[in-house]
Amino acid sequence: MNGYIQIDINGKKVGLKFNMYAGENLSSVKGNPTTSANIVRMVWAGILGNAFVKQIEPEVSFEDVVEWVDNLTLSGDKEGVLQKISDTFLNSQPMQKLLSKDEEKKS
Repeated sequence: MNGYIQIDINGKKVGLKFNMYAGENLSSVKGNPTTSANIVRMVWAGILGNAFVKQIEPEVSFEDVVEWVDNLTLSGDKEGVLQKISDTFLNSQPMQKLLSKDEEKKS
């Protein structure tokens, strides 16, 4: 539930932290809301969240993330990396809080 996962992008170990800062940056990526764009948004937001909490520059560029997601998607993601990222995102405390607020609104 801590919203952290470490992945490998082009040989670099990259941390993704799904905190409030990451949540605020989810919509910063421009473009149509396609599945691949949403995956890129999620990964980039996690990278920004991790960089923010550690007060460092992101380990990779946005371009690296787009290319990595494209390559992983086209190759079939046999190790399920994108699913692991998605699960970490959905189970993070900020996301759980947002989901519970949505449920309260529906009630």
